[in-house]
This record gives sequence, structure tokens and C-alpha cells, in this order.
Amino acid sequence: MSEDATGNTLTLTYAESYEDEPVEVPDIRRKGQRCDYSKSLSGPKDIYEVNSRGIDNDLLYTLNPESAVIIRAFHWRTFRFIRVNITVGSHPLVLNEVTINKVNYPLQRLADIDAPDTETKTLWDTSVRTLENCMHDCYEDCPFYEQLQYAMDVRSSALFTYYVSGDDRMARQAIIQLRNSFQARVGLTLSRSPTHRPQIIPHFSLFWILTVYDHLQFFGDTAFTKESLPIIEAVLSFFDNKIDPAFGLVKLEDGPGLWNFVDWAQEWKPHGLNPAVVSTGISTYTNNVYAHTLTNVSAIMCTLGLPHRAEEYQARADSIVQAIRKHCFTGTVFTDTLASASSTAPPSQHAQVWSVLSGAATGDLAREILQRSLFPSSADRFIQPSTAMSFYTARALSLAGGDIYNAHFHDFWEPWRAQIKLGLTTWQEDDVSCRSDCHAWGSAPIYEFAGEVAGLSPAEPGWAVIGFAPRVRLYRQFKARVPVPTALGMAVACVAWDVEVSGDVQVELGFEWADGDADERPPKVSVSVRLPGHEDARVDGVSKAAFVVNAVDVQRFDR
Repeated sequence: MSEDATGNTLTLTYAESYEDEPVEVPDIRRKGQRCDYSKSLSGPKDIYEVNSRGIDNDLLYTLNPESAVIIRAFHWRTFRFIRVNITVGSHPLVLNEVTINKVNYPLQRLADIDAPDTETKTLWDTSVRTLENCMHDCYEDCPFYEQLQYAMDVRSSALFTYYVSGDDRMARQAIIQLRNSFQARVGLTLSRSPTHRPQIIPHFSLFWILTVYDHLQFFGDTAFTKESLPIIEAVLSFFDNKIDPAFGLVKLEDGPGLWNFVDWAQEWKPHGLNPAVVSTGISTYTNNVYAHTLTNVSAIMCTLGLPHRAEEYQARADSIVQAIRKHCFTGTVFTDTLASASSTAPPSQHAQVWSVLSGAATGDLAREILQRSLFPSSADRFIQPSTAMSFYTARALSLAGGDIYNAHFHDFWEPWRAQIKLGLTTWQEDDVSCRSDCHAWGSAPIYEFAGEVAGLSPAEPGWAVIGFAPRVRLYRQFKARVPVPTALGMAVACVAWDVEVSGDVQVELGFEWADGDADERPPKVSVSVRLPGHEDARVDGVSKAAFVVNAVDVQRFDR
């Protein structure tokens, strides 16, 4: 600046929370209570020189010190707290106003819940807020930092979006953008897209395939799904070509440009890699995710009318599952690599969860290993998953059957409760680095309350048959509204139950059009009903139905 500059400076600092001095920016933070104003704000800054001359007179804001100046950031900013610092030089400076415009993808909230306790509603509302804040022109892992669309994050975010709004437009875009990122020289999609810095995480290509499967289940768009088949099969070929013939298991080795990231577990810092896998190259997690994906691709092929290809992929999945049971199981727990490879490290909950999801553990064994890893004895210790992976813990609890999902449901939310106590208003990335305070992969309550508690899911692709299996034991009273895309338009399923004086539970299910007139004839749909004490049944032409669950079949209520 020239010597006659006035020196008027406006500095805006953007932060997600108050915190102690960071260990490493942006990766390792010390946050604690987010609203502890005795701490400091750390984040990016916008610095503006106001009423000042530049070195070249063409680069000046204004020649008139009394002129009004409107300052805008060059790119949208994310913050929960903003610090305004003003340095006034030789000319007076008046700050007239600060205007904040909130910008997000126009997510239409069609879903909602109501429960007897305020905590449940807080879990729901915080989850929707987090999801919205990670949706702009694409899905984002976090709005504050890289603002990138990662495949693993997309899978969760898309599912949450379906349950909140029934809207698949951003999910379709994400599927296409990740599909178009396919790297033929490697045989995998990028871990994130769009991006100008390519990155490949092999597992994330599998999560992209799972996103394609989910979309087919929720929307039944076979033509759209077929567009992804060549890339799906190329990705599966990558893993098939990595099978070690000695064990029949995929062996992934570190190589240039490949990051075999698993999870942000405390024991796997700083890169989310499991040290137990390094010596063998064989990861139980990798093989379970691969087998789980193969099974889902088999289901895709069945829906698309390709039974022979469905059989081929299911046979591949079965082969991997058998090898996992043979080489990665001690008889009591699944190890993170070959059971024969000695390791002093404790096993991970990841290996137990994904062994259930792949089908390597079923029935009593599935419930036993989940129970053991969730509540280990004093003699046991399991590496715990991050917030992101906890979503899959819930999926395994649901798949394992019996009463294990219900038994752990309310305790499951303790890490989310801890965040609320720390003053967060959106869900954090993880509690290891405490880096980002807004990550949509933490919005699992959306899926659990809509898909599990209210019990609504597509029993056939595109909700051609609506699955209805409410978990009436979890709450004495509960209400939910969940969008259901139908061939004739967007409908909303209305679920409610309450306990009668006799102890029986009165369950109601009704359907209405999302944007229709209240007097318009409600939609009639086919419903597959599963209730305690009732035989599973399919009911067609349902617009409104009521069911009674006898008190003896409920036994007790958790809330």
C-alpha cells in the first residue's frame, strides 16, 4: 500500500466453535465445550482494506472516504461463530450492518417425528440440520473445510435425504459424478468427485456401488441403474483380480495413489489404517465390504432381469464369505486379518459388524459377536468405530434379528448425547481429531427413526410394496411422517401408536399425498406388515389401516 493509505481494515474470522489452541490445523483439535467463550476462535479469515489506495490507482476501493462500501466474500463461508475485527486509520469507519444469507440445497422436509421425550426430537432435528448444511451444489463431507463429495459420505447422505424428502436429484447427480470419475488405468472410481486433486480409496468405489443399489431400491429406476453397470462390473473386477489364491481373499497392498482408508479410529491414527493388516495385506473389513457389495449387485441383476449374472455375483460373495469364516475367525471373534497372523492388537468392532453384514456371521453367532463387541467384558477390548461407521453397526444390529437392536437402541445414542452436552448443534466428523463440527454421516438418527422405529422401508424396488415393521417396544407413543415415492406421485406415510388402558398397543398407518388437497382421495398402496404377535402379511389397496399389538407381545416399553 502507498504511504497515504488510511489503514482502515476489516477482518472477519470464521469458526465452528470456541476451542483451545489447536494441536495441528486443521487435523487435530482440542475443542471441548463449543460455547466456552473463554477460549479462542480459529479459522479462515477475510481481510479487507477499506477506503485505501493500492499501489496502482486502478486497484482502489473508493477515492471518497465517506462512500459506502459493500463487502462480500469471494466464496460462501461456513461458520457458527464470526469474529469482526476493525482497525480504523486516518478516516472514520462506520459499520452499518452485517447481513448473513443462508444458502443450501432446497431440501423439502416432508418427514418428521414426535416422541414423548424431547431428546428424541433433538436427535432428529440436529440430524436434519446437519444434512442440510452438507448440501449445496453437491453433497459435501463438511461445509467448513474441503467441501468435497466423498463416496462413503454420499451413500449415507443420500439415504438420509430419501427419508427426509423423498428427493433423489442430488443423489442422482452424485452417482453420475462419481461414476464419471472412473479411472480406467486403475479400475476404480475416485474417492471424491468433482475434484481437481484425484484421490483413490478402493473401499469408496464399493460404497458408490451400494449407493446405486440403494437408489434402485428406493426409486425403482432400472434405466438409470443400467447406466452404471459397466463401471460397477469394472470395479468388482478390480477386487476379483486382487484375490490371493492361497486364501481366496482379496489382498490390497499399498501403492502409489492408493489409500486403503478404513475408519477414523483412535488406534488407527493418523491415516485411518489398521496396522494389523500391514503385514499380511489381507483385511477382513475389505473382504466383508466386498462380499456385501457382491450380494447387493446380485440383487441389482435380479431386478434388471439378469439372473445368470446375479448367480455369478452371489457365487463370488459366497466364496469370499466362506474364506472369511475359514481364515479370519477364531471361533469366538472375527480378527482384522488372518487369524493365523499373531497380533497383540485387540480386534475391532468393524470386523464383527461387517461379518454380520456380509453374511459371514448369522443367527446366534451374529448376535453374540455384536453383543461382545458392543459391551466387552473386562478381559476383552475392541477397537471402536467412528460416528460414520456406527451407522453400519446399527445396520448389523437390525440384520442380526432377535431383540438385539431394540436392546441397544437407546444406549446407542450416547455418543450423540455427548455432543449435545458439548454444545454442538450439528454432528461432528469424529471424536478422535475433533476437526469438523458438521458431517452429515453422523445424521444416522434420520435413518433409524424413519426406517427402523417407524419401520418404513421399500419391500420391493421403488416402494412397489411398502415394508411396515414398526418397533413398538421402543416408545410408548410415537408418531412419524415419512415420504414414500409412488408411481403416481409423492405420498407421505403417517405412522402412530399409543398404549391403551389394557396395555395393548394401537398402531395406525395411513397415506396422503405430499402436495395434495386434503379432500383428494388418498393413495392406495400395497403394504408388507410385520408386527409382534402377528404373522407377516401383505395387504393391498391400503390407504388407512389399524392394528392391535397385544400387551403380552410387547412385554415392556423402553421409553
